[in-house]
Amino acid sequence: MKKSLSQKKLKAIVFTDMADFTKISAQDEQKALDIIQKQNEIIKPIVENYKGEWIKEIGDGLLFSFDSSLEAVRCSIEIQETLKDIDDLNIRIGIHQGDIFVKDGDVFGDDVNIASRVEGFAPIGGISLSDKVHKDISGVSDIKTSFIGHRKLKGVEQETKIRCITSNQLPKHRKQILPLLIGYLGIVYGAFIVLSKLVAIFIFYFVGGEVSGKEVFVLLYGFSFIFIGYSNLSYVKGISIKSQKLLIYFSCFIIIATTLRHTLFDQFFFYPDDMEGKVDSQYYYLSSDYRLPIDKAIEQGYIEKDSLSN
Repeated sequence: MKKSLSQKKLKAIVFTDMADFTKISAQDEQKALDIIQKQNEIIKPIVENYKGEWIKEIGDGLLFSFDSSLEAVRCSIEIQETLKDIDDLNIRIGIHQGDIFVKDGDVFGDDVNIASRVEGFAPIGGISLSDKVHKDISGVSDIKTSFIGHRKLKGVEQETKIRCITSNQLPKHRKQILPLLIGYLGIVYGAFIVLSKLVAIFIFYFVGGEVSGKEVFVLLYGFSFIFIGYSNLSYVKGISIKSQKLLIYFSCFIIIATTLRHTLFDQFFFYPDDMEGKVDSQYYYLSSDYRLPIDKAIEQGYIEKDSLSN
């Protein structure tokens, strides 16, 4: 007679995986087996001490569960503190809370898979948490965490908030330097373009001048750098990609507007050629993009009235 699935249980699920185990196994299989045995001998008593349930061994990885998220976290911290000075025993730990089903001594459920995915974001020797676990321990003053970000987990439709424990001298998640650098440079460069152009346009309008439509695209160009920079910083900080949809729409607008720059918007431009210092019947041109009415140009001292009669 087949055994049916047990009633589902809400558990804190802990998943561990050994770093560089494949490399160790390829070099010395017996050493790899000894390391696994040593790992189990060290970790199992710690799990039992925190009233955890040792579920199964998965190659070099382990799966166990707890009734309490706090007990799961404290147990994981003690495991990492115990292993940190032992050679070749460098593991990652991931913790998630969810429903599990038990059958024939094995466990099933989407939350078991999520725990294994969360583990992949932990630094070597560190511990990563899902948002569910973090909410359970957020009021515990001696356990500190840092936000890794919204991450897309394989087989999970929604993005998952991932954090790592930073207290107890555990290794922190490393921020990526390149997107961080691009982010700050993009914002600074874009802000410089936008602010300098806005100041120039404001001052020119204040004295009665007119500015060509091309300057609008210079502003868009500056804004595009600001948004590109912000998007990079958002990626580093782990802000949800879904929350950045407006940035994507704005970027598309810039692309379309730039494409139409030589067609629909030509009527907003003065002259494509260099017009610096030239005068027509109505305007004095400081450049192809900036012009003053004749009376304003005379008033500002750009041209003399007598020169117009020549």
